[in-house]
Amino acid sequence: MSQIESVIVVGASAAGVSAVRTLRQLGFLGSITLVDKDQHGAYERPPLSKQILMQADSTHHDIALINDDELTALNIEAHYGDGVRQLDPTTCRIILESGRELTADAIVLATGGEARRLPIEGADLPQVLVLRHYEDALNLRQRLTADTRVAVIGGGFIGAETTASLSKSGAAVQWLDAAALPMAHLLPTELCEKIVANHCAQGVTLTPYCRLDKFIEQPDGSVSILFDDATTIEVDVIVMGVGMAPSTPYLSDAISAELLNPATGGIQVNDNQATKFAGVYAAGDVAAVTQADGSTVRHEHWQSAQHQGERAAAAILNKELPVAPVDWFWSDQGDLHIEMAGKILPTKEHLVVRLEGEWPVYFSVVDNRVVGAVSVNNPNAVRAAMRMIKNNVNVEPSQLANPELPLRKLMRG
Repeated sequence: MSQIESVIVVGASAAGVSAVRTLRQLGFLGSITLVDKDQHGAYERPPLSKQILMQADSTHHDIALINDDELTALNIEAHYGDGVRQLDPTTCRIILESGRELTADAIVLATGGEARRLPIEGADLPQVLVLRHYEDALNLRQRLTADTRVAVIGGGFIGAETTASLSKSGAAVQWLDAAALPMAHLLPTELCEKIVANHCAQGVTLTPYCRLDKFIEQPDGSVSILFDDATTIEVDVIVMGVGMAPSTPYLSDAISAELLNPATGGIQVNDNQATKFAGVYAAGDVAAVTQADGSTVRHEHWQSAQHQGERAAAAILNKELPVAPVDWFWSDQGDLHIEMAGKILPTKEHLVVRLEGEWPVYFSVVDNRVVGAVSVNNPNAVRAAMRMIKNNVNVEPSQLANPELPLRKLMRG
């Protein structure tokens, strides 16, 4: 590629903000334009289900990813509240909803995702909410009173975090999951059981194996949730936490066929975050990254978004690419701080349990090598595991399970 003099970043997400910061850190002096359809600009998503939902005086300014002063200091032109209507990847040109056209030498697509809604009758009622944007959190917060009845649908981390926050607010929370146990697809079963029991002890009512039929609005403004066995529950608000889909409404059908990975719905990129179109990159939740073995992975967590933004910026400037960090993720659920690193393997043959404090630490071990770990209210254990994963440390499972042996000693091998 010829000399890069201008870059457009579409999406003021964690990946998008990481990209613009990294461009400047790497010495790029050309023009940078940051575009996002959200009028509130760049803000963190994780606090939406905690800080914004729980604190009446908290605003998007309190969770900003980048503020106006930094944008000015970095000489970045921001267009907030004016999303991209159309992308022409062959010319690196975008058309905004306002009709304004912008072109650049390189474009980074960091548009994240949108919350999924279940395809059932009544899913479009005003009482049925999702929690993906700042306005979503405000909408839910304004509906909460001491006696609000809320149903949270979904057994992943978003559902768990929202459930925990709402229960602390005093709302009567029904937690609905199609599976037998929330988060069991993400964490060891025994740990899930203990986490869910903790939430239920705070007043949450869990309904597993539920199959939803439809939502029916009642004359008083409440909503009846009808299950396929003809039973019902009455609530005031429903929150869907059933995952997200990559946000690419600016792609025409023809361009989608060229850019999107059919399995994940994300924008296909190589390990440089580059698409098949010269000068067009994608990073964060929207990116489907080709792996060394030919498979494709689309990550949906903050650390990966930040790293991919850095990687896209380095690739645009033809600089040395940053080394991929050990995968790391966290989830704050009420008084529980859960951290994960690497890959959690669900089978007991690979799990090593360390009984350390009130909450056990779980390590995934293959051939005496730690490949993953998860802890609750014990971030130091996961930090040690990340060192072991990064340095490929050989450790005996029996030693790893022994709380008398300090992890800081084991992580050195």
